[in-house]
Amino acid sequence: MLTKLEDQILLTVWKLRGKAYGVNVFQELTKIVDSKVAVGVVYFTLDRLTKRGLLQSYKGEPTAVRGGMRKKYYKIAKEGITALAESKKVHDRLWESFSNLAPAKS
Repeated sequence: MLTKLEDQILLTVWKLRGKAYGVNVFQELTKIVDSKVAVGVVYFTLDRLTKRGLLQSYKGEPTAVRGGMRKKYYKIAKEGITALAESKKVHDRLWESFSNLAPAKS
């Protein structure tokens, strides 16, 4: 089972299609999600998802702008897509369980 943040980060990495790295995952996530997330939390979660096999990481080419250092990129693994699909099924079933309920009165 994925946490809400893990779900959001996996979807963001998938959306960025192999061009995801820590800062742009953070920027894209904060554009889409209303809640504030610290950039350090994004890096920590990217690392955790990689260790769980839901993401794959690789190093880009060294650049002069980064002092010869390489960016660490992320892409979604097949297991990550499977985890997202399972998470969506659970989410959908929960919402379907509310279809018989009347709207809350204010």
